[in-house]
Amino acid sequence: MKAQAKILPDAAQLITAATEHFVATARNAIAKRGVFYVALAGGSTPKGLYEKLATEPYRQQIDWSRVQLFFGDERCVPADHDDSNYKMARLAMLDALPIPAENIHRVPTEAGDATTAAEAYATTLKQVMADANFDLVLLGLGPDGHIASLFPETPALTVTDTLTTSVYVEKFDSWRVTLTYPVINAAKQVIVFIAGAAKADIVKDITTDAVTGLPVQQLAPQGEYFWFMDQAAAGQ
Repeated sequence: MKAQAKILPDAAQLITAATEHFVATARNAIAKRGVFYVALAGGSTPKGLYEKLATEPYRQQIDWSRVQLFFGDERCVPADHDDSNYKMARLAMLDALPIPAENIHRVPTEAGDATTAAEAYATTLKQVMADANFDLVLLGLGPDGHIASLFPETPALTVTDTLTTSVYVEKFDSWRVTLTYPVINAAKQVIVFIAGAAKADIVKDITTDAVTGLPVQQLAPQGEYFWFMDQAAAGQ
């Protein structure tokens, strides 16, 4: 399934458009079902979104008591480590939002090894969401075509029987936990954020099929699927 491309003139307007879209999606889910299930992404563009969500008027436009926040992936580092997606989200918005602590579900990276953390997180997903799907999954795009922590040529790409999996990323010498394709693809909405001239080459490769088989190209969302891009990333 091809994504709907939303191309904004620059990064600032991209973040504003994404913030307004996030608010509308959250309000719609809460109006329909009384809860908004969202998986957050790491990265600089999502960070800009989170920072804007924590400001007025956006902050007061969502009933945060009805939001259940998860993370699409996480590095296996302590929760206060600078590489932690949870720490980034906490500093960017969570500390400033009236969201109950029990509604914030971080990956328990202190659980020991990555496999244990992934299994524990899958249990949390089942406990909180039961059989529901995410209303929104936010993703970044790496220059190698990875999304979440689904990296090229890693075993995580073929995991379909669990909600989460652990993955070792050799080039970063890093263990991670990630949602698997079935969970992402089942979401009611998936957004990939792509910003900056550094992403122009990978966007060109993907959209012209100059390369195939990249993790982002294996996405097959059943719901709405958007790419939010700035002009620099879409330039080629």
